[in-house]
Amino acid sequence: MASRFRQLEKRVLLRKRLSDNGFEVRMHSYDYFVIKEKFVSIISLEPEFNKASIKKISWNLKGSVSAIDKIYKIVKEIDPQITIEIRE
Repeated sequence: MASRFRQLEKRVLLRKRLSDNGFEVRMHSYDYFVIKEKFVSIISLEPEFNKASIKKISWNLKGSVSAIDKIYKIVKEIDPQITIEIRE
């Protein structure tokens, strides 16, 4: 079963929700580059496989780890069925 993120409206909603939570976001199709003062994460969506990955940024690990909790919750609010992998 495909993810809700297959729809452009849901991907735009993700960008908006991230922005509403204080993140700067650069959206490139199914990838999101997330900034909070410094670069904190990359989100990659694979809606056809009902998967997403959230990548930690090693050179900003403290900021990245705290941001990932919020990012994870936002993604799950939009699509509770999606499988999310946290990548190092």
